[in-house]
Amino acid sequence: TTSTSTTTPSTSTIKETPQPSLIFFDAETSKRAIQKLSRDAPVPNRHGYILGDEFVSTTSTPLLVFINTRSGPQQGLIVANQLRRLLNPIQVWDLGRDGDPATVLESFCDGFSKLRLLVCGGDGTVSWILSCLEGLKREYPWPAMAILPLGTGNDLARVH
Repeated sequence: TTSTSTTTPSTSTIKETPQPSLIFFDAETSKRAIQKLSRDAPVPNRHGYILGDEFVSTTSTPLLVFINTRSGPQQGLIVANQLRRLLNPIQVWDLGRDGDPATVLESFCDGFSKLRLLVCGGDGTVSWILSCLEGLKREYPWPAMAILPLGTGNDLARVH
């Protein structure tokens, strides 16, 4: 039989490599320089999203979809799955699963000047999104909003 022996190097033969010294520098403070840096290396906003008009072509109009999968006869799940295939999944917010829309709505409204909203649900869902928009205390105009009625009554969708 053949035996193999393993040996470990002694501590006297291991050499430590010197660590490079840290170099600190002054950061850019002008608004223009900070905007250039954010385009070169995108920085997430306080909610963790990287959004902005500079990432979208001038011919594109960003869309944010809110779907209440629990509205009416619960067709929202089918609509949500179809829209996730057509859009970036981050653009489709399931109110039944993802919860409160205030943070994503704030991030998208701050990030995009030409934002459009699609609200899929009943009257309560539309009212919820409108109250979140009002809670942002933004200057007008608000983003344009379309309603895809998925509720049982859909009185608001019929009026507007």
